[in-house]
Amino acid sequence: MGARGRMTTLPIGTPVNDAMRRAAAFTLVEMIMVMVVLCILIGLAAPSLARSFHQRNLTQEATRLLAATEYARDEAVSQGAPMVVWIDAAGGRFGVKALPGYEDSGARNKDFTLINGLHFDTQKGSVDAAGENDAAVFTADGSLDPSSETSVKILDDSNGSIEIAQTSDAWGYEIVKDTQ
Repeated sequence: MGARGRMTTLPIGTPVNDAMRRAAAFTLVEMIMVMVVLCILIGLAAPSLARSFHQRNLTQEATRLLAATEYARDEAVSQGAPMVVWIDAAGGRFGVKALPGYEDSGARNKDFTLINGLHFDTQKGSVDAAGENDAAVFTADGSLDPSSETSVKILDDSNGSIEIAQTSDAWGYEIVKDTQ
């Protein structure tokens, strides 16, 4: 027995046969077969993983837009001034700002950019000079102005989508499940 563990010794002159050699290692053919099986499994799983990543991006952006609407409502109530959630569909941006005439130093304004490959689909076609659509307008009491969008979709390049729609009481917005 050596310092590294148990060692088997053969008497001098004992021939080492092929069975003894093969028991200690894999053959090249076995290694190639394992690689082929792994490649097939990865090929089958890849489309499912890609769909999962696209859906995660849609959900993440919908959650950010929903958070922006909640922020706008909170600011409208706390500041006593109407707040707007705007969408720039062409530029893939959205944000929160005070309604014109109620601006302050701009500290309440927020600006976000969509993840690459995502874009907005809004119902209202009117945009201002900056290319922004006032999607949701919250009055000073926190209620939604009737001119607000009833729903906004975020779409990706692989035809997936998620919708943010007004709640049934028209008091806020919620995420509607995938409409693929």
